[in-house]
Order: sequence, then C-alpha cells, then structure tokens
Amino acid sequence: MNKPKTLNLNGKLTVFVISVLVLLFISCQQFKFPVDILPEIKFIDWDILNYFYSPYIIEFFGLGSIIVLLWSLTLSFLILFKSELFIPRKNKLLLIMVPTMILIEFCSTFTFFRYNPDGIFSKSFGGGLGELIIKAPMEWDRFNPSFINYSAGLARLILINIVMLGSIFPSKFYAISKKVMNLTIEKIKARKIQIQNNKIASQNEEIILPNLKNEDVKASPIQQLDFNENGVSTRNEIDGSYNSHTFDLASNEKNKWILPKEDLLEIIDSQSKSVEEIETKKNLITTTLREHGIEVSVDQVKSGPAVTMYGLSPGYGNSKRVRVDHILAREKDLALALASSNIRFQSPMPGESLVGIEVPNNTAAIVGLKSLISGKKNKEILKEYYLPMALGIGTGNQSVHCDLSKLPHLLVAGATGSGKSVCINSIISGFLMKKTPEELRFVMIDPKRVELTPYNGIPHLLTDPIVEPSEAVKSLKLMIEEMTLRFKILESNNSKNISIYNSKNKVEMPHIVVIVDELADLMLSASSEVEKLLVRLAQLGRATGIHLIVATQRPSVDVVTGLIKANFPSRISFSVTSQIDSRTIIDSPGAEKLLGKGDMLFAPVDNPTPTRAQGIWISDQDIDRIVSHWKNQEIKNPLKRLDLNLMVEENSESNVMLDSDDDLIMQAYNLARGQKTLSTSYLQRRLKIGYPRAARLMDELEEQGAVGPGDAGKARQVLIDGF
Repeated sequence: MNKPKTLNLNGKLTVFVISVLVLLFISCQQFKFPVDILPEIKFIDWDILNYFYSPYIIEFFGLGSIIVLLWSLTLSFLILFKSELFIPRKNKLLLIMVPTMILIEFCSTFTFFRYNPDGIFSKSFGGGLGELIIKAPMEWDRFNPSFINYSAGLARLILINIVMLGSIFPSKFYAISKKVMNLTIEKIKARKIQIQNNKIASQNEEIILPNLKNEDVKASPIQQLDFNENGVSTRNEIDGSYNSHTFDLASNEKNKWILPKEDLLEIIDSQSKSVEEIETKKNLITTTLREHGIEVSVDQVKSGPAVTMYGLSPGYGNSKRVRVDHILAREKDLALALASSNIRFQSPMPGESLVGIEVPNNTAAIVGLKSLISGKKNKEILKEYYLPMALGIGTGNQSVHCDLSKLPHLLVAGATGSGKSVCINSIISGFLMKKTPEELRFVMIDPKRVELTPYNGIPHLLTDPIVEPSEAVKSLKLMIEEMTLRFKILESNNSKNISIYNSKNKVEMPHIVVIVDELADLMLSASSEVEKLLVRLAQLGRATGIHLIVATQRPSVDVVTGLIKANFPSRISFSVTSQIDSRTIIDSPGAEKLLGKGDMLFAPVDNPTPTRAQGIWISDQDIDRIVSHWKNQEIKNPLKRLDLNLMVEENSESNVMLDSDDDLIMQAYNLARGQKTLSTSYLQRRLKIGYPRAARLMDELEEQGAVGPGDAGKARQVLIDGF
C-alpha cells in the first residue's frame, strides 16, 4: 500500500511564504469583490463578501486586524511545521478560543477611545466588532460620550467576558458561581438577623425603678442563678412538668456509693502455652503445604487463650511467587494434618502482609474478669470510656475493650451453650464494678427466668427483672416514653446529647441499658410490636443515653429481622451451626468455625473486620458477691423505679372479652365493630394477611360471639354493637 505523499521542509517553506505574500497583498490592496454581477436575492447582501478584504478587515476589526494578521501567520506556521499540536482536542480548543477572546477584549477596549472618522478607522479603533459589543444599537456622541454610555459599555464588556469564560470552563465556572451565590445568600441572611436583633435591642428600654431596699426586692427561684467557678449552672431550671421515670430533676442530695473492690472477683490463673505444641504445629503447617507444592514460611506466631494465629509468608515455587489462593485452597488438607476441623484463615492479617491461619489450642485457657479490669494499662483504657465493657482476650493475647456509648447498641447471637448468657453476665458485672446507680440504670428482660433474676435487688435496676412477655412490652413502651421526655429535657436545656447535659447540670441524667436475654421468646409472643419498639429505641436512644443489649440463640431472619440488623450496627457472634446463621449475624462467614465456650467474633461499628476473642468466664459466686455488695449499700435518697402499671394496654376493655392468643384478633374485632356484615376477603385486604389466617380469625370471632354463622365464602352478620 502506498503511503500518502507529504511535503518536505522546502515545500512547507514555499507554501508558507506564498501564503504570507498573498495575505499581505490582500491586506494592502483596495480590492472589492465584483458583487454587481451576482443576481439579486431578497434578504441577502452580497457586500458581506468584501469583509474578507482590505479595507473591510480594518473596518470590522479596527486595531484588532493586527491580531488577525498575526494569528493567521501563526496558524499557518503551526499547521505546516507543528501539525502534531493539533492532535489533542484540548489544544485545538485553546488555539481557537484563546485568540478569539484576546481579539474580542482588544476590539472592545479600544472602542472606548476617541477617534477620527476621517482617518483610516471610519468607525472606531475597535472596528465594527467593538461597536457591536460596546455600543450597538446605541449611538454615542463621538466627542463627549456620557457617563451612561461608558457604564453601559463596561457592563456589556463584563457580560461578554462572563459568557466566554462560562463557555470555555463550564464546570469550574458553575462551581465558582455556586460558591459566590451561597456566600451572598449567607451574608444577606446574616444582615437580616443583625437588623432584627438591633430592632429588638432598641425596643428593650431601661425601666427605672424607685429606690427600694434590698430586703424589699425578692427574686423568684427561677431568677436566682447559681454558677460555679467554671460558669456551669449548679441548678436545674427544668419545668416541673417533666417528670422522669429514672431520675429526680429537683434532687440535690446524692447518695454516697462505694464501688466494689476487685478483691471480690476470683483470681483465674491463665495457663501458659506449650512451646513444643506451637513448634509442632508450625512444622505440620509448612510440611503439609510443601507436600502439595506450596512453599511457605511461618514468620509470626500470636498465641491466644483458645486459638493461636500463625502468620504465613508465601514463598517461591518454580521461580514464581506462591499465590494466596493456592494456600487458601488447602484448608481441608491442613485441617486433616492438624487434626482440627475448626481452622480459620484470615487473609491478610490485620496490619501485616501475611496470611493468617487460626489453629485451636489443645487446651483452652479461661479468661477472668479481674484480669481485664485490673492493672494500670487496663484501668487507663477503661477510664477513657463512659460505659466500659471488657469482652475478652484476642488471638494476639491483647485485651478487648469497648465503650457501649460508642457502639451504641449490641446484638449478641449464637447457638445454645456457646456462651451468650455468660457474656451478658460478664458485661453486667463489669458495669456494676465501675458504675454507680446515679450513673447507670438497668432494665433486664429475661424470658428464660433464670439468667438475670440473680440481680434482683440491686439499686441499679429500674424494675425487677421482667420475665413475662406482656410486661416486657410495657417496659419497652415506658422506655420510649422516657426517651421522649429526655429529648424535651435536652431541648429545654439547649443540650445536644446526654454528655453535654451532664457537663452543664449538677444533677446528672443516668444512662439506661436495656438488656434482653432471649429475643426469640419475645418475637414469638408479639413479634411486630416488639420489633417496632426495639427499632424505635435503637434509632433515637443514643442521644438520650438509652442503649440496648439484645441476645438470641436463634439467629434466623424471622428473629433478627432486617430492621433490627440495620439499627444494631455492633454485633457479637458466638458459635453457630451454619454459615447462613453467621452471615445473618455479622454479614460474613466465620462464626460457624468457632469453638464454642466463649469463643466469639466481635464486629463493632467502627471496624468492618470481625475481631476474634475468647470471652470472659464469671462464676455464680462472683455474681453473688457483687450483688450482695450493692444490696448492702445504705440509700439515703431513694431512687426512682419504673411502675409498669402506669402503662395500660390499648383497648383493654376489649381484651377482657377475648382470650385468644392471636395478636391479630383484636384488630379483626375492631374492624367488625360498626359493620353490618364481615367477610374473609375484607379481613384479608385490611389486615394484609393470607386467606388461611383470615379464615381462622373469622372462626375465632364466631366462637367469641362477634359474628354469626354462615356459609364458606359469604359475608357473615356482625352481632356486636358499633362504637
């Protein structure tokens, strides 16, 4: 294929010189296009063709014709000798737009100057282009232009500049314009507010009182303000109508609480890890992988209470680096060699360029609560947290602590016997070791009746441990009422959250921790109502200091619903039976490979990667000693408690008439009232249920005497009175 012919250097120079000579000849000659020989066409002026020649170039551009000439020469040179500059689209735009802007600016600016119409420039120094931008259609006085002429011309020049900049840089121009607009609006609003404040200040005139003695003037309690040396109010100025269920706003007397000593807790000696066991498993890992053609080296070992983390560094096989996928694919072979089915890979290890493999120890060590709250380092960590929780010891033998106020709610799930209830007991005991009843209160819901009842009698409880599902619903409703009341108190005190409120006021608002030991039992009795109440508390409770700890042994989607998962961002998963349950709890696999007996995966809200830890073991004797310590405290100022009888169930009168266990029977009964007939399809539509459930509801209404008998598929007569 023949290549296209191109001009050599001499040819390009020849074309360039000829182009320059032709341009100069046209510019210097008084040449006009013979428009007389062209036919006359309406709306077409053939004289426009002469604007390509001198003197029409000078008449149209004025002094800007110099820029046109230089621009033409430059473009000719670039096209012939630097044609590669035109390849990028951006350069093409710059080579056209920038000279055009310069030409418009030049012609517009020189239009403002005086000129001699009898000279070479018959219009102005800016030519016809400048006249069009600055003057047209106005006519200026050539010798004495008015101020209005100059102002209008300058405004038009600024406008044309804005239009050109906006067309060349649209995105930047839009961003700058938006920023300028927002600043202008903010300044206008600030100015309006300042004017309103000045008006209010001018209306507040000084009232001159007659000479009175000091004893004659008595200020009301709301006018007497007390402040400490830091300028913080030492008195609660809250309206008495805000009657909290959990603390007394008008109380100025505090009880003298004594925190339990660490000596009450049993000392548990942690068993030291066998060095021989670690070395044996290291050799087994490297040997097993080498037998399958995978070269690795164990560069790091982190030994924890229940598992040991071995950090594997991929080696080189056949002069190529070993792929991580090849190591992960040998999970079953490693499990067979190590005689353990519960090995777990972590790739990469947090903060390390290693592949981690967690191997269970032959003997799991027991972790005690005392080892996590004693010691200088642990005390410094717990001191920084307002609601400190000690959860256990990680695989790297490091303590795992967290702040419940930062979580702010916790979901605990796992199979039966995996360690959920022990974890709940250790969390409660940790709070009782560090917090007084004026700082923290509890609402304990225990449908199993045996796990949380030992705490009955401690002053931290707002009510005795609740074991009945109906009373649990009442307590949750009271918590929502308390949350709403606290929001009103924060609003009246101009406080954003409970921490700011407590820093301003002498009487502090206590945090409340609602503990539910078995969510599945509550969901079985009244699933829709319990879910709504828990979600409502989880959504809004953080600012008012209300936190939830919910545990369940059945992590299925009908118990741990999507709404509950969305509002419980921090979760703890103990051993589960399937990978589906693991994904339900922590949105990732891994919990199905845990060992049980306190082995957990902790996924806080600020760390997407779950942390493995061995949970705390606390004995019944330790719990009894802590509870006895708080029961023996002397209480001078009685603490407030929840009265569950205040929360009366809706439609209680109707509940007496019906003894059905179906939670929809009450809604169906209310739908029947005021109707002459009632059909199964009507119940389906209004209650959004299926036909079998609606048919059962209709049969129950017939048994209760609410509707009469009838044929299947036909409406039945309603026997009860209307509203």
